[in-house]
Amino acid sequence: MATQQIAVVGAGVIGLAVARALALQGAQVTIFDRDYMGAGTSSTTFAWVNANGKPPPAYQRLNALAMEDHARLQLTQPNSLRWLESCGTWEWAGTGDAQQRLLQRVTALQQTGYAVRQVTLTELQQEIPALRPQAVSGSIWHFPTESLLYPMLYLARLWTEAQAHGAVMQQHQAIRHISENRDGVTLQLESGEEWHGDRIVLATGRWANQLLHTLDIHIALLDTSKPDPVACSFLARTAPQPLPLGTNLISPRLNVRPDGGGRLLLQALDLDHLADPAAPPAPEGEIARQFCERYQALFDDAGKLRIEQIVVGQRARPADGLPAIGYVTPHQRVYVAVTHSGITLSPLLGRLVAEEMVNDTASDLLSDFRPQRLFGKQADEFAPIVRNFPAAQ
Repeated sequence: MATQQIAVVGAGVIGLAVARALALQGAQVTIFDRDYMGAGTSSTTFAWVNANGKPPPAYQRLNALAMEDHARLQLTQPNSLRWLESCGTWEWAGTGDAQQRLLQRVTALQQTGYAVRQVTLTELQQEIPALRPQAVSGSIWHFPTESLLYPMLYLARLWTEAQAHGAVMQQHQAIRHISENRDGVTLQLESGEEWHGDRIVLATGRWANQLLHTLDIHIALLDTSKPDPVACSFLARTAPQPLPLGTNLISPRLNVRPDGGGRLLLQALDLDHLADPAAPPAPEGEIARQFCERYQALFDDAGKLRIEQIVVGQRARPADGLPAIGYVTPHQRVYVAVTHSGITLSPLLGRLVAEEMVNDTASDLLSDFRPQRLFGKQADEFAPIVRNFPAAQ
């Protein structure tokens, strides 16, 4: 059988995970990105690897299996690079209603066998000694198998292995048009050149429709160009802080994770309705002030918080909140892979997509997530996505 020539459009975590897996399967892979590796959603994410309450069951299972793929991939890292930190998550809720929702989520997770245990305030303070005890309310839960990921280091792992197996990358190379026929697919590049091959994978996230429209295809995606707390989120990056934090902390008013070198990454999900991609806030403005106040209320003697940057993350999200994974054209030459939770799902999706394309066999794990359910529809035709727990961010 001749070696398949496959193009992957998009050099984020999904695109590079697919490219790596295809190269390992023996395909000749060319990666295209109109900007540079990780320039899109992959670099503006909280990067929390979890399956912490992601209905329905098929989606929950997909995330849980992907967590295992992440752990195996880190174990096979050929050098000392650590892009995955299996540090766990500690969480509590604020109001009575929120505490009840957290208890319901924990109970449902326990029924699936997901690792979670209730802990005491003393145990929490042993892990995070700078935490103010008065900031904690209700029951406290620990999710020990969850991880944090450093996106650029993870991309480096994926690309290094893909390249070692023959993949090539063309950065700063935009695609103008896609066409397919029975024998193959053609990409027309903005440079005027063309690429011809057997198949392509569109891993362009929230920009997927820009190229799908050249094939007269439209899928329902959330609009990330305007304020929408489901589509957009503030991410505040701090200067190095003297805070002894080595884990993921989900609290009612502030989510906090280490971001390397003493820096922290912060979220305040109840502020996200103010997140406007066209106007990211200044690091010393009102949004920054609220982040600082919440930080000081949460931690004692942790130093004055210095925020270096606040960005507005824009999520790649199909309108029903679930992945869109599969072929979209009659000759099955064009494959799309668009999903929220891309950080968590990427190693598993990379493997499953490569197996489907190289072996021409459909994966049962992906059967509920085919893109055809989104064809020709607008986002407002779907029930609004309700983000009532942190992992649904």
